[in-house]
Amino acid sequence: MSGLSIPNFNDPSQRLNSRFLPTASPSKHVVVLLHAFPFSSAMWHRMAECLQTLRDDTAILLVDFPCFGSSAFRPQWDFSSFALELRGVIEHHTRKPVTIAGLSMGGYATFEFYRVNSDMVRALVLSNTRAEADSEKEKLNRAVFAEEAIARGSEVAIERLYANFVTPETDLIIAEDIRSWMLEADPVAIATALKAMAARRDSSALLPAIRIPSLVIASDRDRVTRTTMMKKMSRELANSSFVEINGAAHLSAIEKPHEWAAALSNFLDRV
Repeated sequence: MSGLSIPNFNDPSQRLNSRFLPTASPSKHVVVLLHAFPFSSAMWHRMAECLQTLRDDTAILLVDFPCFGSSAFRPQWDFSSFALELRGVIEHHTRKPVTIAGLSMGGYATFEFYRVNSDMVRALVLSNTRAEADSEKEKLNRAVFAEEAIARGSEVAIERLYANFVTPETDLIIAEDIRSWMLEADPVAIATALKAMAARRDSSALLPAIRIPSLVIASDRDRVTRTTMMKKMSRELANSSFVEINGAAHLSAIEKPHEWAAALSNFLDRV
């Protein structure tokens, strides 16, 4: 824990934005979806719709990280404080053990949430992410990126990241959504998230201790977190399944929502 103060959960101006999608009948599963950088929970909407066509027993909780979407602005935040705050959000909606699913930055938060709230977690989904902390070179790169975002705005994220988020075959509507969502990100949100990612704890040693069911999702066109890295992480988890999605870059759940939803649905049948 970095020593940052935990926001007052009862103060709406400091609260994380969340949206709960219940089932018509009693739910068997509750899946918490944690989004990638520099997006909001809106990135999950297509996938969530696909999952709802596949299952009628799975409720979904969408959460925006601090400063993203409709969550409150913070001068700084870290994954440790986010994990504690997320526990309060989940308990507001359900008392059931949940499946935590994170993509990229969302995966970093998934590891930290499990570290401090393992009693609440039924299963994990780790997509296009990694357990290792940043190297010193990566931390420096994030610091420069954060300074550029404050100075020049969200266009910097397009310049630095967009080429890794799409392929020539990406659906044009989806590609435009990715660009639009990146431009919607506030420069402060970009900078604070970069600092949080640079400061995150290394979760490599945590992997063998995670014995609950885990699903690792990679994509064959991902140049940020390559399949070889994801397979290695899957092998180090004690109870893991591995799925590779074809034709997607780093944002597998956005580019291939049907395939991502099918992988998640099949996994939930085994949880």
